[in-house]
Amino acid sequence: MIIENTTVKNGDNLQTGKCIREVLELPSYELDDLEQPISEEEVWNTIKNLPSDKAPGPDGFTGRFYKTCWPIIKEDIMAAIQTIWGKNFMNLWMLNSAYITLIPKKADAEQVKDFRPISLVHSFAKLVTKILANRLACRLNVMVSPSQTAFIKGRFIQDNFMLVQQTVRFLHSQKQPRILLKLDITKAFDSVSWPFLLEVLAKMGFGPRWRDLLSGLLVTSSTRVLLNGHPGEVIQHRRGLRQGDPLSPMLFILVMDVLSLMVTKASRDGLLQPLSSRPIQHRISMYVDDVALFL
Repeated sequence: MIIENTTVKNGDNLQTGKCIREVLELPSYELDDLEQPISEEEVWNTIKNLPSDKAPGPDGFTGRFYKTCWPIIKEDIMAAIQTIWGKNFMNLWMLNSAYITLIPKKADAEQVKDFRPISLVHSFAKLVTKILANRLACRLNVMVSPSQTAFIKGRFIQDNFMLVQQTVRFLHSQKQPRILLKLDITKAFDSVSWPFLLEVLAKMGFGPRWRDLLSGLLVTSSTRVLLNGHPGEVIQHRRGLRQGDPLSPMLFILVMDVLSLMVTKASRDGLLQPLSSRPIQHRISMYVDDVALFL
């Protein structure tokens, strides 16, 4: 499912994209409202819901800064947003960086396992992606198959867990050899092919402006690792989605839904043996970074 390609071009006639359109029959949706210009009111409503004291990114600005200084900075912020909305990404790299650092899981952290990495994204880039995420959030429940429950309003991860548990019990009672295959897809988040992502979005109905804006955010993104408080060399991104970005989890579940479609089609076309005489609705269940597949 991953294409080795370091460029992002919406017009690429990728073989994978052709496969999505002609074979998997990925559904398309009316998403014209996502293309509407970003208003000052929409930006302010997004800022009001930002956490006030969350760890800042490379610029050092927190949500409290934006809330307190909005009357002073709003003209500059809106000018910057309108610039990238007009597909001018010339200097976006200056506002689209992130720091990776370690934070302790407990008070007396000493070993590597006692720490976890976090990505501190530049506040402006995070604001833009938060606006896009807010627009997309209310539509995910319709666009994503029932096999996924994470990051979707109205769905709960425990529902998927209960479904897998009940399927296991049922298949066990049939006393026939079956496989529960558990896949760890943690690495997939960091290796999503950008051309593949854009092909999926295009097929699903995302407009050219939305995809161009996403392309600009992807190709101008970079990361530096903090070591003893000092940032290291710049790491330019060429694929994958960024941790700490509000939009990234939503894009990831849209990409992973293609895997669900592949399994569903394989089952429908008789490429997978039936699990039982009674139809089982979901062969595959996904939650965050794990996949459960019945064979």
